[in-house]
Amino acid sequence: MRVVRHYEQLGKAEVEDARFYRAQRDLFLADWKRWQLADTFDRPEDYFAACLAKMAGQRRLGLDAIRSNGHVVAHSITGTVDQGMTGEGLWTTFREFKPGTMDAVRDCLAPLRWCLFAEPVNVYRKTPARLEAVLANQDALLPGKYPVRIEVVGPGAQRVFQRDVTVTIGDPHAKPQPPMVLPVFNEEVSIDGPMGTYRLLATFQQGAAATGGEIEFYVTDPADMPPVETEVVLWGEDAGLAEWLAGHGVKTKRWAEAKPDQRAVILVSTAPEPPGDGAAFGELARRIARGSTAVFLAPAVFKRGDSPVGWLPLANKGSLTAIPSWLYLKDEWAKWHPIFDGLPAGGLTDNVYYRELISDAVWSGQDPPAEVVAGAIKTSQGYASGLTTAVYNLGAGRFVLNTLAIRENLGSHPAAERLLRNMLRHAARDAGKPSAELPADFDAQLKAMGY
Repeated sequence: MRVVRHYEQLGKAEVEDARFYRAQRDLFLADWKRWQLADTFDRPEDYFAACLAKMAGQRRLGLDAIRSNGHVVAHSITGTVDQGMTGEGLWTTFREFKPGTMDAVRDCLAPLRWCLFAEPVNVYRKTPARLEAVLANQDALLPGKYPVRIEVVGPGAQRVFQRDVTVTIGDPHAKPQPPMVLPVFNEEVSIDGPMGTYRLLATFQQGAAATGGEIEFYVTDPADMPPVETEVVLWGEDAGLAEWLAGHGVKTKRWAEAKPDQRAVILVSTAPEPPGDGAAFGELARRIARGSTAVFLAPAVFKRGDSPVGWLPLANKGSLTAIPSWLYLKDEWAKWHPIFDGLPAGGLTDNVYYRELISDAVWSGQDPPAEVVAGAIKTSQGYASGLTTAVYNLGAGRFVLNTLAIRENLGSHPAAERLLRNMLRHAARDAGKPSAELPADFDAQLKAMGY
């Protein structure tokens, strides 16, 4: 948005680069209107401001990984400026610094820096996380011993872990030379504290002034998970999912046991109900159209021959598109919605918090859903976009489409569990009520779906 305005301000709105940027902007504005993104970002300019500011954290993560690796002696920052209309630079094509990025690069390239890591970055309470502190020292410290404190601080400034260690710096003129990367702390630590954001801290107690020294990770208490009180009908084969639900207090029943005259919450995993043909999907669509809500956890269930969307219960099936997240990345976002209740949402999704759940796949080209929940947009090196989570109406019922890696991370990632619980709770609005009559034209709708 801002780049286009710069060209207009210079009276150069019709030069080749300006026309390119304007074409990409117009694709974005079509999605902005289609998905009603103004309820999340206020203005298109605010969306792009958030995308630019996101780079600072990504730079810190990448540079800390490089600085903490003693086998890496140099690296190249490709793209100081957004050359080639790619969006990859430290500053924009009009040489405006991206918010926070120059500060991040300055801090990360300091001669003395703490590089901290927590893995996983999102854990359950009392579940081990590996905490690591590495000191990158480019001859900044005099030979000697330096006291260091390693701490974990949680919500309300509660200290849940503390360890005092000593860093020994050798003579820089010795043979062989002392290493420029010093592993200082590396342990598995179980965090027994309330749900929230935690900070891993590394602090010299005297004699040294390092940059870095703090990162965030997240802890969830299973006791804080919202209950799923409505019985869930399982459609398709997934013994592991059924076992997990039973072990977490969610009542389930098989598809064959469900009453067709009652609205239900239907959960679908990666494999269809046998025989997995048009008749099976057609019967599922009928139950939805009569007032049930189906949650499709993974897009794999819709694969039909060579088409990954062949069994999608829509006439306009669009496509399941991959937008790889590499150098020319996409930016993921999530609205305030019951599916994200109790989770970070209402803007760009936190790439640290949701790291394992973010996939390359998006729903693209379908008609706008009844409820837009989350999506991704790539505005670097061209334009691509799609939805990751959406709710569609079908007759008197609804169904949820999803590409977030919830099923793959269920049981190991707290956000996956919370998202599944939220989906099931959101789907339970009309559960137990008598089923509605099918729409008069429903057979025609099924035919249009390819069932």
